Amino acid sequence: MRPGDLARGIAGLALLGALAGADPRALVAQDLKTIRPGMTEAEVRIAWGDPFTVKQAGVMSYLYYRNDCLERCGTYDVVFLEKGQVIDAVVRDSQRHYDGIASSPVDRKPVMTRP
Repeated sequence: MRPGDLARGIAGLALLGALAGADPRALVAQDLKTIRPGMTEAEVRIAWGDPFTVKQAGVMSYLYYRNDCLERCGTYDVVFLEKGQVIDAVVRDSQRHYDGIASSPVDRKPVMTRP
């Protein structure tokens, strides 16, 4: 693969989607299984499929996805939405990506919280 091939491929998908009347952001997200801040729940579902459960509290929604490291990681992938838009995500699955600054990055070392 030459430099720029991926970017050209993504641009091509976006163009095809635009010509077909689809939202190009959703097509790109689906291809890369990437979600980003500001996406709607519908866009997240296009990219990652349906969550196995959804929790709601006030203006917050939490989409829970099974991942490929549940036994090792001890947590599901979780997408946090406020008023219907993505504001954060905890992602451990090797096939998914969050294109924002996660509050729990995978390389973060656990530390004790002092009382």
